[in-house]
Amino acid sequence: MVPFVTIQFRVKGTLRPAVLSNKEMTKSRSQSNPLIFDPAEANVSPPGTANGPILRAMTYNIHHGVGMDRRYDLNRIAEVIRNNNPDVVALQEVERFRPRTKNDNQPSVLAKKLGMHYSFAPVCNFSNIDKSSRSRYGIAILSRYPITSREHFDISFGSANEPRGVLHARLNVNGIGLHVFCVHLGLRYRERNYQIERLLSEEIINHARYNGGPKILLGDFNNWWPVKSARYVHTHFHNACVVTGQKRLRTFGKFFNYLCLDYIFTSRDVSIRSCDVIRDGEASRASDHRPVVCTLQLPDKKAATGAEKSQSISSQVSA
Repeated sequence: MVPFVTIQFRVKGTLRPAVLSNKEMTKSRSQSNPLIFDPAEANVSPPGTANGPILRAMTYNIHHGVGMDRRYDLNRIAEVIRNNNPDVVALQEVERFRPRTKNDNQPSVLAKKLGMHYSFAPVCNFSNIDKSSRSRYGIAILSRYPITSREHFDISFGSANEPRGVLHARLNVNGIGLHVFCVHLGLRYRERNYQIERLLSEEIINHARYNGGPKILLGDFNNWWPVKSARYVHTHFHNACVVTGQKRLRTFGKFFNYLCLDYIFTSRDVSIRSCDVIRDGEASRASDHRPVVCTLQLPDKKAATGAEKSQSISSQVSA
């Protein structure tokens, strides 16, 4: 019997598994992945020379708190986050008031356990399924720093696919305005291609109001098969794992050895000090993904605020 990995696709409102053999998985992993790049490219786009505050960022698909043992335990998720001491966390597959997760308001519960601020963006409404007007599923950002503004963008592709979104939060990091974008992209090739194009458009990341100040883009990109538009991500951002000299950070699959789905990217004015996947302790079983953690250094306050003022003037002139 040939071992296989099952990846689910939504077709006409139902989930259909797509089976990849080991041979296909090897082929997928060996292809040039635009979201990963060759490590040699790290020399083309070296780390920034920022000398501002140090910040730890994490992206974590928490699988609504259900672990590899199929047990729901939000305390394990909180422990994984706490043990790695992040300042900002992008969460995917987060639920609020759903019966299957004990009607917990998950982003609020985690924020209270960790002493952090939070913002939640509902992507799916399960009111009809759960018979509750409050049932929601989506993405969230946790932050040790105040969240001064937030926006949610719908980047869903077609009615047959699962709804998808982008959550933006502006943080006040010791007087520096930091833009954080949390994403959870789709499973299909055309879907992700469209979503990355939307993400990098002037509607979202390249909108004038976000062009001043440092940015972090992180989340579950579901990039199990490279999409054409993904190559343009590196024109705007550093890939944290590449800059730190690592070729791949596998975060999903049996024993977490198959797929690189979860990424952290930063704008070029941010220095990347380290990046790794957390593989030990509760992180090995708390979710079907493992978290990626990155240590960053932001530009100093003068440089960051100068960029924001410059962009503000530019926007006024163009208007």
